[in-house]
Amino acid sequence: MSAQLGSSLDRVVALLGAALILATGVLLIAHDPQGTDTTAAQSAPAQGVNDVQIKDFTYVPAAITVAAGTTITFTNEDGAPHTATSGTSPTADGVFESGTLAKGDSKSIKVTQRGTLVYYCALHPFMKGTVVVR
Repeated sequence: MSAQLGSSLDRVVALLGAALILATGVLLIAHDPQGTDTTAAQSAPAQGVNDVQIKDFTYVPAAITVAAGTTITFTNEDGAPHTATSGTSPTADGVFESGTLAKGDSKSIKVTQRGTLVYYCALHPFMKGTVVVR
């Protein structure tokens, strides 16, 4: 009887270990710190939106389309400081820079250059966003 109990316990421990490994893999896929998650990139840019909130280490919305001459306001609703820096990490391209925004801080930036502008957080480079200027 004791050998059967030990064998059953071994199977339970093995199953729990496999479940833990699977759950860890799911979490790693869901939170991709390298920014390769294509879910946000596949969605169309929000049109007529010129306010971007920073929360949960993301830009919301992550992609917007605006007319040339539009002023975009970035507001940090996160507990951590963030930036909105145009360019591709780690190289800012100088089109716009919010500076470091603490929780509750906002920075308005006027975009005049037509085209697609990418931006990132200089403090958390996995955070990325896009502005399409028409």
